[in-house]
Amino acid sequence: MSEKPDQCLFDDAQESVEANERIQMPAVPQEPSSYSAFNTAQKKWIIALIAFAGWFSSLSSFIYFPAIPSMASDLDVSIERINLTVTAYLNMSGIFPSIVGNAADTLGRRPVFIVTLAVYVAPNVGLALQSPFGLLFFLKMVQSAGISGSYSVTYGVLGDLFTPSERGGYSGVVSFILNTPPSVGPVISGLLLQRWGWRSIFWFLAVISPCCLVAIFLCLPETSRHIVGDGRIAATGLNRVLVPLLRPQNLTVERPMAISKARSCQVPKPWASLTVLGRPGTAIVVGSVGVYYTVYTCIQASLSTLFTQIYHTSGLVSGLTYLPFGVVCAVNAFVTGTVERLSVDLDSCVNLDTGKILDVEYRSTASKHNIPVDDTKHHNLTTFPVEEARPRVVKYVLLVSCLLIIGYGWSLQYRAVSTTIVDVF
Repeated sequence: MSEKPDQCLFDDAQESVEANERIQMPAVPQEPSSYSAFNTAQKKWIIALIAFAGWFSSLSSFIYFPAIPSMASDLDVSIERINLTVTAYLNMSGIFPSIVGNAADTLGRRPVFIVTLAVYVAPNVGLALQSPFGLLFFLKMVQSAGISGSYSVTYGVLGDLFTPSERGGYSGVVSFILNTPPSVGPVISGLLLQRWGWRSIFWFLAVISPCCLVAIFLCLPETSRHIVGDGRIAATGLNRVLVPLLRPQNLTVERPMAISKARSCQVPKPWASLTVLGRPGTAIVVGSVGVYYTVYTCIQASLSTLFTQIYHTSGLVSGLTYLPFGVVCAVNAFVTGTVERLSVDLDSCVNLDTGKILDVEYRSTASKHNIPVDDTKHHNLTTFPVEEARPRVVKYVLLVSCLLIIGYGWSLQYRAVSTTIVDVF
């Protein structure tokens, strides 16, 4: 589990997406049928870059959990005190995504990715070198502040590039990449613990995160529709990409009046996302997901510690216990994103050779309510029953999860290791 409320981050990302969809795009010279000027290859590379950046948000959590017992022993503090660093990380990851997400909407996606990754690199070096517990506590908060917002901005870029009717499939790909750390992270952590100790975990992050920072600094183009429209408006300053391999051709140097006026009126409002909690329906959904996420966090943060204490496993074996959960997360994202040869009943039956579940739910709901679907245009979600299209199967998943959580507790009590692994799976 990542050390941040993933569902809450996804809500922040969705607000950014829906804000994009409410903007009336100016008449930028483009092909009439084009929602985005980026071609398919450019979109795929952009997705790869932003998913790489968002990957660290989950990786920082799961690579840390197996090291908790070793860190407690080496720093001569209790496991409970080390767990406080998890709490500190979570607190920061609950605060900063709203700040970072709003900054991305106002200043652009590219500058925010660059700044957040730059802030993230330094604490990793400090965490590898520190010894006092107080410094560990502080640096974990800084680490969270730097990287936690990248998760939501990643989904915001999807809203810049794709219409709602085609976004689901690409969202599934991004989710698949972002859900690999639950299986990959603990294994990497266990291998590093076995050979070099817990400090090598932070050296590993300190080495690979600058690679991502350099790639984004050189190649990631600005995608915010507030700034570059459909991608053809020339960006300036830090929004301007240095190596224009992923930038659309035939840029428009002159900024249309509609975008200039919209951008000049924008003022950063980092706490604006909290206003949605004033809506009873939203508050109920967020509260329900928050309870579920709390249980999820407790299980993932304590899993390696419990296996070490109950089953006397090594750091490597404790890391391997996360594999079932991580594999299922990745497979679930893939299955949710893609279904082969799925037929959907629209006004006339449309056969999707490679359908996307989220896209299919969108189209199916649109057909049911006689709402036209146009893949080349953004849609007004204020008139679309999005609450019907998205959580159709969630209630069944939550019920099964509750039953498995109960079984997980019993299996730990009776020291049934195989049953515990199955329940986590």
